[in-house]
Amino acid sequence: MRMCTPIRGLLMALAVMFGTAMAFAPIPRITWEHREVRLVQFHEPDIYNYSALLLSENKDTLYIGA
Repeated sequence: MRMCTPIRGLLMALAVMFGTAMAFAPIPRITWEHREVRLVQFHEPDIYNYSALLLSENKDTLYIGA
């Protein structure tokens, strides 16, 4: 029984630390509502795969790399 007590305490401490870390971890935003943004369509002939997206610091321009 004595060996279980340190392990239980360690597991409890890890659970608290993990829960705290998850509470403050930023969650990536991968969706948005249509009404939240002003959409601009991008199209170039013969460009099909957009492999890099970079949002400008002022969040006004989205750079698309292919």
